[in-house]
Amino acid sequence: MLPWFQPEELFHFLFILMRCGALLLALPLFGGPGVPPHVKIGLGALTALLLGPTVQPVPGVETVGELLVLVAQEIFIGLSMGFVVALTFYALQVAGHLMDVPIGFGMVNVLDPQFGGQIPILGQFSQALATLIFFTINGHHAVLRALAASYQLIPMGRAAWQGTFAAVIVDAVGGTFALGVRIAVPVIAATFLTDVALGIVSRAVPQINVFITGYPVKIFVGMITLLVAMPLYVAVLGAVFGDGGEMMRWLWTFLRAR
Repeated sequence: MLPWFQPEELFHFLFILMRCGALLLALPLFGGPGVPPHVKIGLGALTALLLGPTVQPVPGVETVGELLVLVAQEIFIGLSMGFVVALTFYALQVAGHLMDVPIGFGMVNVLDPQFGGQIPILGQFSQALATLIFFTINGHHAVLRALAASYQLIPMGRAAWQGTFAAVIVDAVGGTFALGVRIAVPVIAATFLTDVALGIVSRAVPQINVFITGYPVKIFVGMITLLVAMPLYVAVLGAVFGDGGEMMRWLWTFLRAR
């Protein structure tokens, strides 16, 4: 055995890797099928190595049962943290659905390269914009800081859940829909007013086939509204991913829910 190698250090690293790896797998930016497996493993291992000196060692594990419980606990904490962060990105898919239906894109979906599923056109656009803003304002740094702090708030082998974390998850899921509605409000309002105007035109000029002419008009109005509201979207997403935004507020609330 190498003189500098200690089995305790290996187990310490592996336990940290459980939480770090689970967090990265749950994040939509790193956990999707578009990211090669060796990249995911490498990122998780590098994060675990960097956090290793700052994390308290695991209490003595004497049985296999205790070992399995500890591993399951770390994986659960990592997945839950990743899920809370991912909720902010899922809110953009909700906003995309809410905007696509009134515009007329409700039956048109595109392939999501991250998960391989079908998502609305404006949902894909919103996710791409959110990803750009997320890295621009160093949102990944905020997630890493929360991960490092999680070992102080929820030490390995010492977590004692009291059930309040379930309420935090429920509140975060509800906040996801509220955030999606808030993002989609400008387009929804513009298309609603367009429908009202088209209804008035159809009553005034019955010869006009509103069902045919209305679709391009609503698409045009929706796209113009999206373009005009782009600075607002950037500001909202920047606030969402910032230190005081929904993402970090949900994450810190989850970490303190014990």
